Amino acid sequence: MSSKAPLTPRQRELFNSLLRDFLEEGFESFTIDNASKRYHCSKSTIYGLGATRDEIVSRILVSYFKEVTRRTTPDLDSITSYSKAFTDYFDNIKESLSAASPKFMQDLAKDPVAHDIYAINTQAATRIIRNLLERGVESGEFSIDSIEMTSHVIQQSMDSIQQGAFSDILETQEAYPYLGRLILNGVSKK
Repeated sequence: MSSKAPLTPRQRELFNSLLRDFLEEGFESFTIDNASKRYHCSKSTIYGLGATRDEIVSRILVSYFKEVTRRTTPDLDSITSYSKAFTDYFDNIKESLSAASPKFMQDLAKDPVAHDIYAINTQAATRIIRNLLERGVESGEFSIDSIEMTSHVIQQSMDSIQQGAFSDILETQEAYPYLGRLILNGVSKK
């Protein structure tokens, strides 16, 4: 069965259980054999989610990050304050990642498949942030000498957060709103 095929009710139940457990426990030790035993299902049920361990992990993480994106992306046409939208965006990232355990976040940084998915989402987040900054400058709410430089610093900082560079200082979920406040306080008109 293709990993793109619609899931059966049992596969959907398994998918949801895997997502829940990945968020709570991480997924470094996930294997198809162990999943078959733990979730009392056939391997064919598991293979309905993907042909390999990496495809299954990828499918679950892509779904998770689509939901994170849905919950965090601002409606640019309804923004009345770019400062508030900027702060809200980073707070929404924190809230959306709140169910993720430190182990899950570590696995995102270490697992090659997960790292790539997280990196793609980090790039997308950086584009949203850049758009907020550009619109904030256009509206006169922000004063930034170089949006390009600011965007690059944000991208590098978000990459560092994604890779766990600050995990000994702040939990990943806390690092995002901290970065948002740091940037906003540096770009707000005084």
